Amino acid sequence: MLKTTKIIIFLVFIGLIATACFREPNYADTPAIAFESIRNTPINSSSDSVIITIAYQDGDGDMGLASTDTMPPFQRTASNGQPNQFFNNYFLNIYKRVNGRYVPVIFNEPSFTLNSRYPRLNGSRQSAIEGSLRFTVPFFYGLFSAYSPRINRNDTIRFDVQVVDRALNKSNIVETTDIIMGRRN
Repeated sequence: MLKTTKIIIFLVFIGLIATACFREPNYADTPAIAFESIRNTPINSSSDSVIITIAYQDGDGDMGLASTDTMPPFQRTASNGQPNQFFNNYFLNIYKRVNGRYVPVIFNEPSFTLNSRYPRLNGSRQSAIEGSLRFTVPFFYGLFSAYSPRINRNDTIRFDVQVVDRALNKSNIVETTDIIMGRRN
């Protein structure tokens, strides 16, 4: 009996020491991101799937939007009838390499965008979080009139990525590496 009590006390002591070693990280409440990887997967002759992975850290864990997050400031349109920037929380800019330098790809239709939403990453808890966020961008070659300059198979592109949290804190902007469209990267 005495030996069992000593073992229990020893295990509790070890458990306390182990938990004391793990402190919640002290991240800023503004999200911070880092580029991890980009992959291109050709689907068929008219489309590719570009997969971008970023690492994230956020001090209060308020990253992501639920499908029910549609009230201000996350409504689809602003009071002036224009698209609301913060309906989305994942922002992408695309660049095409032309004659050795990158030029921004401009969308001719204002309502067309690569920006999107990612889901809540921490539920309703308010605690520091970190991890990787993988985002898939479908890319269709048949939309030549939707943007300029045109992007074709074998063109080299890259992206800028930024995220925003529910407090509307914008992360830093990260740049992906190049990918060649139409090729498995």
